[in-house]
Amino acid sequence: MDRVKDFDKFIDRMRDARDISVLDDVMDEITRVLGFDQFALGHHVDLVRPPSNAIRLTNYDPSWINESLEQRFFADDPVHAVSARLMRPFRWDELSDHIKMTEHHHRILDRARTFGLIGGLTVPVRLTGEFEGSCSFATSDLSRVHSLALALSHTAATFAFEGARRLMRQMDGKGAEPVPDFTTKQREMLILVGRGKTDGEIADLMGVSRRMAHEHVESGRRAYGNAQRTLMVIRAVFDGVVTFADILRR
Repeated sequence: MDRVKDFDKFIDRMRDARDISVLDDVMDEITRVLGFDQFALGHHVDLVRPPSNAIRLTNYDPSWINESLEQRFFADDPVHAVSARLMRPFRWDELSDHIKMTEHHHRILDRARTFGLIGGLTVPVRLTGEFEGSCSFATSDLSRVHSLALALSHTAATFAFEGARRLMRQMDGKGAEPVPDFTTKQREMLILVGRGKTDGEIADLMGVSRRMAHEHVESGRRAYGNAQRTLMVIRAVFDGVVTFADILRR
C-alpha cells in the first residue's frame, strides 16, 4: 500500500504510453496497488463483433472471458446495467439498490465468483460522441482493498480511457487532437476544478464573480467537447496544460 503515494507516477506512465500493451501493464499494476486482483476496462458494445474503435483492456481469466462471450453475459450484465444509470463509481454490493436483480443477473454473478470476481467496484465512463464504457476492479478478498480505492479508481479509470482513446486514434491513422488555447485564468480554473472546488469556491479563490467562474468552467468544458469536469481536467493534464503537481500543490 505504500505505493499509493506514488500514484501520480502511474498516471504519468499512462500519459506517456506509446503502445496499448504499456497501458495494459500500468492498469494491471494499479489494480494490485489498490488491493484488487483483476480489472476490465472497455466500451459497452457487442463483444462478439466489437467495432474496430472499441476499447478493451482486461486481465480477467481467459476462461471467464470465453464463457462470457459464448453465453453473451455482457448483454445482460448487471454491472453494466447499473453503470448506465450512474455517473459515479459504485461497489458491486450496491447493484440491487439501482436495478431490479433478475435470476439471470444472479446466475451471472454466481458464475463470475468462481473466477475470483467476488467483490469489486466499477467506474462509469462516458465520453461525448463515443460508446458508453466502464472500468471494473475485482477481488476475491475485499479486506485487502485500499481505503482510498473508490477515489483513486475513478482517476485511474478515466486516465486509462483517455490514454486508450488517444492510442486508438493513432492506430486509426488519425492525428492528435489540437490542444485548446487556455488563458491564464482558465488554467487557474482547471487547477481548482482538479482540486474538487465548486464554482462558488473557484469564484472566491480567483477573486471573480460566481458567474465569471462558471463561464471559465463552461469554456473549458466546451474546449474539450462538452466534457464532464473530471474529464476536462484529465484531458488538460494529458495535453500538458496543467500538471498533477499543479493540482496537488497547496
